[in-house]
Amino acid sequence: MNEYLIPLTSACTLVTLNYLALKVHSKMLIDSHEHLFASLLTGLASIIMMLVPLPETFGLIDLRSLPIFMAGLRYGLPVALFSTLLPAGTSIISQENQAWFIIAQDLIAPAFISSFFHNKEYRNGFLDIPIRLALQICGFVFIMRILTHSLLERSLSWSYTLDQLFMFAITSATLFMIIIMVNDENNNWRLQRKLEMQANQDGLTKLPNLRSFMPIAQSTLHKRKVSIMMIDLDNFKLYNDRFGHLEGDQLLQEVSSVLRHLIHEQDYLARYGGEEFILLCTETDPARVLSYGQTLCTSIAELFLYKKNGLEAAPISISIGISTAESPHMDLKTLISEADHALYQSKHTGKNRPTLFKQPQGIAQKMNA
Repeated sequence: MNEYLIPLTSACTLVTLNYLALKVHSKMLIDSHEHLFASLLTGLASIIMMLVPLPETFGLIDLRSLPIFMAGLRYGLPVALFSTLLPAGTSIISQENQAWFIIAQDLIAPAFISSFFHNKEYRNGFLDIPIRLALQICGFVFIMRILTHSLLERSLSWSYTLDQLFMFAITSATLFMIIIMVNDENNNWRLQRKLEMQANQDGLTKLPNLRSFMPIAQSTLHKRKVSIMMIDLDNFKLYNDRFGHLEGDQLLQEVSSVLRHLIHEQDYLARYGGEEFILLCTETDPARVLSYGQTLCTSIAELFLYKKNGLEAAPISISIGISTAESPHMDLKTLISEADHALYQSKHTGKNRPTLFKQPQGIAQKMNA
């Protein structure tokens, strides 16, 4: 009876090792070397399983193949095969009986079988691993062992079959538990990511909010010169008064979506508040940044000519204030304040236009001096 406790002990050990590996992974910044990290840990787990041999009656040497199952399922064939190197080398160095046959049956074959069920979304955590795969993978291995034994021994006893069914149950349950643990860790990661996104995202427009914009803009400004565009919807209050706040919210969503597609790929757009947006722009040449702003104004004005339910409304357009950093390390709040001042000028000189902030003559002379 005690011989049945040995595979149970090995299975519990493997589940514990998987738990520790998940916690180490969550605490360390190893994304750039994750495949190497996964291969090494999988190989070490297989070696630990090799240190606890099973009774001969079970027809298995040990549970070294179980870590390989998970590597192939989650990371694919290259990582699974690389994971077999350490246990295979250990098997050869320890002069294990029939080492090459055991390597092929308990390491190489599990790597190929589990990799057949691999999906790249399992690795990045965006998709849970279906629990049924534990039964399918272990079922394939069970059939493979029965067929191999029948071919080699030219017979198949009931005792061997029952022992293999017991090991099928043990390996399936262990793999089942490991998959649940991995999925649970991925669910926690997705929840944390969702909460972080909600904290840094405007709920209405789905653009980044000012909280997330400021550190990114500050970091960029420390490295290079940038421009800040303050963008404000013209006639938004009239639109709200005429059609209601729900329609006003819909308009903000539509305008933000259009702006997101119009801006340059390397620029960063966020909602500043109310009907205002803020844009971190990598263009700093005065003529080109003004042309860029004019393109945004023209595009919005052409797309949003409103006549809703037979009611005329003042045309929706945007006014833009632009401030360009004279040098890196300029104070971001000062840059935003200047862009806001330029926006005020755009509003009071006809709207639907960009205005570039210019230092007052006296201040500019002092700065040049």
